[in-house]
Amino acid sequence: MICKSCSRVLLPTDIRKSFLESFKRPMTYLQRKSAKKKVWEKCKKVSVCPYCSATNGMVKKCGLLKIIHDQFKKTGKGENPVLTDYLSSFEAAVESNKDLEAMLGKNQAVLNPLLVKRLFESISNEDIPLLLMNSSVAHPKDLILTRILAPPLCIRPSVVSDLKSGTNEDDVTMKLTEIIFLNDVIQKHRATGAKMQMIVEDWDFLQLQVALLYNSETSGIPLHMQPKKYTRGFVQRLKGKQGRFRGNLSGKRVDFSGRTVISPDPNMGIDQVAVPIHVAKVMTYPEKVNDANIELMRKLIVNGCDVHPGANFIQQRHTKIKRFLRYGNREKIAKELKTGDTVERHMMDGDIVLFNRQPSLHKLSIQAFFAKVKPHRTFRFNECCCNPFNADFDGDEMNLHLPQTEEAKAEAITLMGSKANIVTPRNGEPLIAAIQDFITGMYITVKCVLSYHANKTPKWLLIQWSLF
Repeated sequence: MICKSCSRVLLPTDIRKSFLESFKRPMTYLQRKSAKKKVWEKCKKVSVCPYCSATNGMVKKCGLLKIIHDQFKKTGKGENPVLTDYLSSFEAAVESNKDLEAMLGKNQAVLNPLLVKRLFESISNEDIPLLLMNSSVAHPKDLILTRILAPPLCIRPSVVSDLKSGTNEDDVTMKLTEIIFLNDVIQKHRATGAKMQMIVEDWDFLQLQVALLYNSETSGIPLHMQPKKYTRGFVQRLKGKQGRFRGNLSGKRVDFSGRTVISPDPNMGIDQVAVPIHVAKVMTYPEKVNDANIELMRKLIVNGCDVHPGANFIQQRHTKIKRFLRYGNREKIAKELKTGDTVERHMMDGDIVLFNRQPSLHKLSIQAFFAKVKPHRTFRFNECCCNPFNADFDGDEMNLHLPQTEEAKAEAITLMGSKANIVTPRNGEPLIAAIQDFITGMYITVKCVLSYHANKTPKWLLIQWSLF
């Protein structure tokens, strides 16, 4: 979009004015995008700069990190007079060095980063709106990196190696070390007057190392510059299933949660889940001590960690120090309990828990239930509730979360309670409903009751009734 000689936007004065007028109005993102495309299409057609009369051609990518400017594009069948004049200026040089003759046919100028930076710096503030940029906030020269931020040590921690003495440094640290080393090599070569070819090779290698720091899966690297071992760049740390967003932020390991196999239990209500005692002893709720519950809390403290219902920790109101109740004199601690202290008690019957089966594909894949502490080692719930979770009992596992505040509990049971989500919000169909053997059992029960009242109870129905 800009002239490769004077850095002005390649638009004639009249078109330029009309564009500047239209760009003064506020635009949405899509409007800005289409406006930029219009400017680009107009500039593409201009081959001679209206301001300095320099010839401009196509700019294209060549190889991995090279950008070339095809200045003299051929027009029609005849010779381009500007190109002829340009080539004739090299006659004296070709006479003394015949190797240059083969190179002249290509006549493509390489736009190296320094040249591009110089061009971007020369772009005037009047032209920046035509590039759909805001001159008060940014300038095209900011697009060229001249410095690299070194991230803090917590981003690239060292790992102490057991096998060999010393430490294993993080991939980012290694890349930054290579970049600093190559920078020094280039400075030494310049100071000692090394061949230009060597400096250019070092420079290309430096650019590649910077590219690999950001994205280690950069494609099109020449064979002689291929990295010896795979490293993880910043892009790799963020993207994909194991990346920062999907792996560590959207789905992460959390406290106050349990996971085990699920089983059916038709004796559970549709808003109940049976929790094994093993889980209930580990998952705790911070109960604030008040006049109404102080006696119960004392009993729980005396029971301690190993007896359910019990408590694992106590936090005194003033000291804020947590005490583990497996050790120490629990009777004494229970006597000293005061209003305002916090007791981390075991999960008990009636606690509100969040029940979830992965993959959580819709809102109803995670719902709130009332806990019912039972023996054995599986989570058990009513088969009517299988549909929203898409659960079956062939070895499926489910997650249980225990909300840690009264507000969270109230919110969970009101918005996410299974009784508040019997009907799907998608189309009004019932999701929690009787299925399969329930229907048969219900049919037989109803038929038995009707027959009994009509005093026409057949023998086979009486047998069925007694079995049911």
